[in-house]
Amino acid sequence: MNNYPTTPPPYHPQQPNGGYPQNGNYQPNGGYGPGGYSPNGAYGPQPNQPYQSQNIHYCADGKYRWVYEMHMMKNPILMITVYKAFGLTFIILWVIMAFISLISGDGLESVMFSTKVVLIIIAIFVPLIFLAFLLVAAMNGWKYVVMFEMDEHGLLHRQLQKQVKKAKAIGWLAVIAGLLGGNRGAASAGFVAATKQELYSDFSAVRSVKAKRGFSTIKVNETLTRNQAYASKEDFDFVYQYILAHCPRLKL
Repeated sequence: MNNYPTTPPPYHPQQPNGGYPQNGNYQPNGGYGPGGYSPNGAYGPQPNQPYQSQNIHYCADGKYRWVYEMHMMKNPILMITVYKAFGLTFIILWVIMAFISLISGDGLESVMFSTKVVLIIIAIFVPLIFLAFLLVAAMNGWKYVVMFEMDEHGLLHRQLQKQVKKAKAIGWLAVIAGLLGGNRGAASAGFVAATKQELYSDFSAVRSVKAKRGFSTIKVNETLTRNQAYASKEDFDFVYQYILAHCPRLKL
C-alpha cells in the first residue's frame, strides 16, 4: 500500500494566491502551485509549462533544442532519402528523353530505346550510390550527429562535423539550456563552428508533415524543400504534435 497523498496540499496564505493557481481553484490535473498536485502523489509540471525530457531542453531564448545521433547503417532513412533523390533525377531524365523522341517523330521505338538507356544507367548507378554512401558513412564514423532547434516559427536541422561526438554536443546543449555552468555564448559559438550544413523549415510554409515512427523520423515538407526531424521514442509524440500544431498551411 502506498503512502501517496489523497487530498490537496493545504492553503498557504504566505504564498501568492495561497500557493494555488491564479484562479484559486482546484484543477483535476493536480494543478496546485508550481509543483502541481496529482491525486496519485506525483508532483509534475503545470499544463502550460514547457516540455522537458532527458533529451529535449527548453532554453531561455524560447527554443527547444536536442541532439540526436543516428547510426547510418542501422537506420536506413538516410540511404532511402538519397535513393529517392536520385530516383527523381532518373525519372526526369527519362521524361525528357521520351518527350524529345516523340516530338522528333521517331515514334514508340525511340521511346523504348530511351527507356532501355535509362534502365542501364540506373543499373550502373544503384551500386555506385550504395558504395558512395558506405564511403561517406565510414568517413563520418558511421554516425550522423545532428542538433535541432525548434520554436513556434520553425525547425532548424543542423548537421555537425564528424569530429563532434554526441557527448560533446550534449555538453554544449546543457550549457545553453542552463543545466550546467559555463559561457552560453561560447557554447552557441561551438555549435555554429561545428556545423557542417543546416536546413531551416519555416512552419508557415510547410505543406505536409509525415511521421515515420519505425525510423524515428518526422518528414517536414515545404513545396520545394524537404526536411527531417529525428526524435527518440519517448520524445517522438511531443515533437510530432508540436510541429503539427504550428503549421497552419498543412494539406489535410
